Amino acid sequence: MTSTDISDLRTALEFLKTQDGELQTISQPVQAFCEISAIYAEKAGGVPVKPPTRQGPAMLFERVMPVDQPVVLGVFGSRERCAAYIGTTPDKIADCLIEASKNPLSPRYVDTAPVHQHVQTEAIDLSRLPIPTVTSDDAGPFVTLGLAMAKDPNGNGRNISVHRMCVQGPDTLTIWMVPGRHLESFYLAAKAQGKNLPIAIHIGLDPAIYMASCCPSPLIPLGFNELDIASRLRGRAYEIASCKTIDADCISHAEYVLEGEITHELIPESQDAKYSLPEFLGYNGKVHPGLPVVKIKAITHRNNPIYQTVIGPGYEQSNLLAFGLEAAILDFLRKHVCQRVSNAYCSPAGGGYLLLFLQFQKQNELDDGMVRQAALAVFGAFKMIKQIVLVDADVNVFSEEDVWWAMTTRFQVDVDLISVTNVLGFPLDPSQSPVFSPTISSQGLTAKAVFDCTVPYRLKAAFARVEFS
Repeated sequence: MTSTDISDLRTALEFLKTQDGELQTISQPVQAFCEISAIYAEKAGGVPVKPPTRQGPAMLFERVMPVDQPVVLGVFGSRERCAAYIGTTPDKIADCLIEASKNPLSPRYVDTAPVHQHVQTEAIDLSRLPIPTVTSDDAGPFVTLGLAMAKDPNGNGRNISVHRMCVQGPDTLTIWMVPGRHLESFYLAAKAQGKNLPIAIHIGLDPAIYMASCCPSPLIPLGFNELDIASRLRGRAYEIASCKTIDADCISHAEYVLEGEITHELIPESQDAKYSLPEFLGYNGKVHPGLPVVKIKAITHRNNPIYQTVIGPGYEQSNLLAFGLEAAILDFLRKHVCQRVSNAYCSPAGGGYLLLFLQFQKQNELDDGMVRQAALAVFGAFKMIKQIVLVDADVNVFSEEDVWWAMTTRFQVDVDLISVTNVLGFPLDPSQSPVFSPTISSQGLTAKAVFDCTVPYRLKAAFARVEFS
């Protein structure tokens, strides 16, 4: 079996079975409340999960209680695994996304869909799904890999994106829409028209769809459907069908689809919980005081559906965030600064979002300034990036150890450190507070740094690495 045979979550798991050590199946019963997440965090979670943890296989739990249904975690738990899904290598994932964004392939409509093999429109009860609660401090069970697909009420296309949703009742979720993302703009447009926003929430999909869904602006402008990128990654158009109860479309080979509407009603994420759920940076998230309510109109699913989830922090979430951001940064720099940026890596130490390694191929002394200009341009265009490490082409940008080697032997703090203070950062970074640093004037601002670990071009020969032959 090869990557070209993958068309949905099921075939992706069959593909993993052919890869040595990439999928572990657990047949004994485990609980959806905390147990499944604790097992995965230790065995395969990875940084920023608190030690002990490590990189491990995807894990298919066949009997998740109390509903006795299967749940899979770790589908995106390593870059090698993710690259294999789309038939490439880990260093080429970003370039594949860039190429797919320039050659999109629209999905095609079908009349019948496997996800409609079972349709429930009455007595909706989300507790019948094996939705995990990650820790005992959480606000409740969370749908963490719910891929939302919605249409722009103003007629400017559709969008797919992943958002966290907390179960509030048998047919009720709250949704936290990432500020500035396209789904929020669709919701606000519908609200301005006095309407709810129909939304199809997908659980369990071809990995290529999730990977494409996390591509940010400016790589993906408003109205551009990331499903078109996923289709190009996969090499064929995905099938979509009309939902059963709402004016929206769904991806036909999803394991589950929750059909619903984002309403104008706002309620707290929890009335009494201390935290929401673990955030991707490894800290407990704050409970939101008021989030939009999603009312579920129908639950549809395939025969013997497989529920897919992530635990929050760890390699899996970091990889999903990193791939699209790396592609967007490379595309931006190549268009606006220089063509000599070779690759980008958003380290899981920053949750795939805050810590960036950039690799350059210098050709002359002018490039000594160009690489620094590129880093500062990234800060201007991507406010979530907090620290940037610049390295030469002879450093493996995907190896944390090799980057630290460059930091140790090619960096002098008095000449190679560039700091930028009191600028906008990413809201979930807990250090960006006047309490943490007196240079921060107000909550939400931060200090950023560039670590130039490239060799000055005139000294290139003196810093040649040993060749073994």
